[in-house]
Amino acid sequence: MNLSIAQPKHHFFSILISGFCILIGVILALYSESPLPIFAVLAVTGVLVFLAPDLVLYAMLICLPFSFRYILPAQVEIQTPTEPLLGMLVATYCLRKIVSRAIRSNRGGEDNRGFPLALPLIAYIVATFLPTVNTPDPFVTLKGAFRASIYMMSGFLGYELIRSPQDLRRLFISIFPSAAVAVIWTICVLIYQIDRWQWRSAYEGTPFTNYSTYGSFAGVFFLIVLSRLLFDRNSYDRVIWTILLSIFGLGLLVCFSRGVWLSIIVAVGFLLLQISNIEQHKKILFIGASGLLLLLIFSLPGVSNLILERISSAFNLQFASNQARLLRWGQAFLMFQENPIIGKGYSAFALLYEEDVSLVGEYTAQFQLGAHSEYLQVLAELGIVGFAAWMWLIIAFFRYGFRALKDIEDGLYRALIIGLLTAELSLLVHFVVNNLLNGDAIAIPFWLNYGVLPAVVDIARNERATALAKASHQTPVE
Repeated sequence: MNLSIAQPKHHFFSILISGFCILIGVILALYSESPLPIFAVLAVTGVLVFLAPDLVLYAMLICLPFSFRYILPAQVEIQTPTEPLLGMLVATYCLRKIVSRAIRSNRGGEDNRGFPLALPLIAYIVATFLPTVNTPDPFVTLKGAFRASIYMMSGFLGYELIRSPQDLRRLFISIFPSAAVAVIWTICVLIYQIDRWQWRSAYEGTPFTNYSTYGSFAGVFFLIVLSRLLFDRNSYDRVIWTILLSIFGLGLLVCFSRGVWLSIIVAVGFLLLQISNIEQHKKILFIGASGLLLLLIFSLPGVSNLILERISSAFNLQFASNQARLLRWGQAFLMFQENPIIGKGYSAFALLYEEDVSLVGEYTAQFQLGAHSEYLQVLAELGIVGFAAWMWLIIAFFRYGFRALKDIEDGLYRALIIGLLTAELSLLVHFVVNNLLNGDAIAIPFWLNYGVLPAVVDIARNERATALAKASHQTPVE
């Protein structure tokens, strides 16, 4: 029955997309010198977002690692195509919610699927707009707060659109292959430019702007794959998952970010702590294999000295990047002291901080500066109110995840929950020494996890309830 209903809808949607593609082709051919093609593309995209938001979400995730920064007039930048697609998805989501709430109020109905992490997310969104009264540039603050809020709404979208195991499968198919391609691409470029391995210029020609973004992005997928291989004892294609683990693992090995190293070490330690006492052999095998791999890497000529020098530089206060980081941390704390309640305004740090020329020379950052710590930047720009909302978000996420683990049996869903918790932890650890939420490559996975985690929990509980119901119906009555 479901198939007969779904097939006509599928054919109709295919015909509709084909018609739109033909129409865009005609417009491009006839009006290539006018802005009409851009408006046509936006109009078609808007219609597709309204008709099939789940497919547009998957398309956005496919494009995620390959998005590029496009500068509009008045120096307004936009990540294309992820930010336009995400903005349209959020607008459609809000419109649908308003309409459905109006219909339910008229009919007296209630929503049975409430988003469990909605309150802390909404609180943080509100906190980003509060300090607009203190900012030196209200337009920049409102623009940044609006952009950040769109990213945060990814959590709502994830929870709304991921409703079944089929949705999870589509999510995997859309995001993991493109992420693997982006990481392989970057590995090849880094190996070719191995002499510039430790410099940001080595990432020219890759989908990523720097090693911090690249390493955090690869780490998210590495930890989710590792979690499934360690915790899912059901039957699945372990060869493909092992290949993915090797790709993202190799990607991390060629990353030269100290923050990434620290975050992965902490996250892997957290992951190993989740292994039960019955399966301690997995922990021993993983630690042993990791140790052998590290020994092999350190045995390569020149590599050990380079890595040890990089590690020792973290404790050298004379190191230029360390001095720059300390200066930014100090400036963030001073900004917090000036407006401790609601802060100086979202994006205000970049407006107020002037880079020390003696450390960076005459180089001027192409894009806005950050405080080199997400926590200190939140404290400086959003004050105690925003920082409290930020901590509420973090605590609510892990509290919900750990509570869910108590009643989710071993298998795919438990592995995914642990993987999502571990991936989020790795980002939060890295945020201590860096701020990465102003870019889509990290912001979308980070905020999307807030929706995917409760969605996975709901799917697991629904499947268990269905299995129990079937079992109770099959039990013979004496």
